[in-house]
Amino acid sequence: MLTLGISAYYHDAAACLIRDGQIVGAVQEERFTRRKYDADLPVNAVRYCLDQAGATIADVDRLAFYEVPADKRERQKWQRARRTGAAPARPSADDTEMRLRDGLHWTGEIHFVPHHHAHAASAYHVSGFGDAAVLVCDAVGEWDTTSFWSGRGPELTRLGDVRFPHSLGLFYSCLTSYLGYRPNSDEYKVMGLASYGTPKYEPELRRLLAVDEAAGRFTLDTGVMDFLSEPEGYLRNLAELLGLPPRRHGEPVLAHHADVAASGQAVLESAVTSLLHWLSERQESANLCLAGGVALNCRANAVAFDRSRFTRLFVQPAAGDAGTALGAALCAEMSASPEPSVPPAMRHAYLGPRYDGDGITRMLSAACIRFEEFGDEAGLLEAVAAALAAGRTMGWFQGRMEFGPRALGARSILADPRTARMRDRLNADIKWREEFRPFAPAVLEERAQEFFSMDRTSPFMIDLFSVRRPDLLGAVTHVDGTARVQTVNASVAPRFHGLIRRFGELTGVPVLLNTSFNLSDEPIVCTPVDALRTFLRSSLDLLCLENVLVDAREIGEGLREAAREEHRFVAGAGLQTGREVYSFF
Repeated sequence: MLTLGISAYYHDAAACLIRDGQIVGAVQEERFTRRKYDADLPVNAVRYCLDQAGATIADVDRLAFYEVPADKRERQKWQRARRTGAAPARPSADDTEMRLRDGLHWTGEIHFVPHHHAHAASAYHVSGFGDAAVLVCDAVGEWDTTSFWSGRGPELTRLGDVRFPHSLGLFYSCLTSYLGYRPNSDEYKVMGLASYGTPKYEPELRRLLAVDEAAGRFTLDTGVMDFLSEPEGYLRNLAELLGLPPRRHGEPVLAHHADVAASGQAVLESAVTSLLHWLSERQESANLCLAGGVALNCRANAVAFDRSRFTRLFVQPAAGDAGTALGAALCAEMSASPEPSVPPAMRHAYLGPRYDGDGITRMLSAACIRFEEFGDEAGLLEAVAAALAAGRTMGWFQGRMEFGPRALGARSILADPRTARMRDRLNADIKWREEFRPFAPAVLEERAQEFFSMDRTSPFMIDLFSVRRPDLLGAVTHVDGTARVQTVNASVAPRFHGLIRRFGELTGVPVLLNTSFNLSDEPIVCTPVDALRTFLRSSLDLLCLENVLVDAREIGEGLREAAREEHRFVAGAGLQTGREVYSFF
């Protein structure tokens, strides 16, 4: 039985295909279209998932969508009424079902799954826990902004919720906009900036978010955080409350901006801590699952979890809206079964496309690029580890692409983690991003506790830990002494594990700096063509595509110039134009 889950039409569209509880494939549409957070119907992602299963849309038994359009439409009508002052109009017909049917050529039933149920299912059902408490926090679904769940066996039971407009996600997004960044996109930048400030404005911001821990609720002061009566009304109100003008995009980041970020982060951490306390009082399980966009805030996750009585944690690696494609598919499949079984635990996120080595060598030859091909893995890992140990930077493209926002050793930029100079070089010259942004370490799972204060594994780079040896890890130690750690298991990612192990043998530090293989404001690379073009437009030293190594010193300026224009580069490399497929793959 095949079940197809879809997230679309708002943010970070994705598709996921499940066969009898097993994930066949899951991927975001942005990776194919190269439009970051692409919200369109994920036709390319669906095509990939079906190809992975050797199926067509006619073979799919169930189609699931990540929200209930009629309920969302009611909330949007209410919002418009608040803005205009008119009485809410009767909801009009919604074209979501028609768009799904026409876009996917689907004639069967569509299962519309409530948004927060999809989030909760995406975490709990693949957590590997037999029971768990589940907390979902995001900006807003249909009406829910926070929801509490209890999982036991195959069952998920809702325990409570907080409804729009009271929202932790919108609270943080308003601060993101106030600090000159894009809301619903750049919240991770605010989280990184927060560690450079002090929470001087925490008392003022706490007045905007009143938490009632005994009731498991909070209220947002929408008089100040005014995103209802006028667009961005909160900017003027926050400026008056804090006595500071909003930062405009492109303006310098000053000390008081870091202080505002630190204050907002402190308020968020306190609120999530209170919500977990309420949840733990109503749930006997010691296991906790987190999902929703707020769960991508790894610092809030770590602080709230460490203050709670929970002892085991699972955060869905695609915690944002992309992950609801998985959750919706799981809900639809399990509801259709008279005796649903618990799906297997999600041990990795390598659920996207992979590309064969023969196609890679043909592509490079057609583009007249010199390369070295390795016949054995040991030789490849030796060459790459030695280059990294010598201070060279590497675009690393291996196997199936990751699902979710984190690069986990399949579509990564790798570097030596030992000096702060490497962090500064990557931010300024390669990633083209803000100097305060931290980088994450990937460490051998069996040696993680030597370098980080951690009592649990962290395979998805979505948890925060203190660094034991910042003197050895200057490039991946944040200013507050923490790091967003990825633990690498030998059976899950054998080649990546082998590379880190060999680097450790050469340097004494079995850790690599691991960041996403993309440039600023671009999606992570998907295809070898994306990887090559990104490599040519960056200052990376080396590119490793499966078993092939390309040195930037062998690249002519003409090809680098062509890489700045995609159509010219694709044609010049002898590739078929169009995003869906290249002639070599």
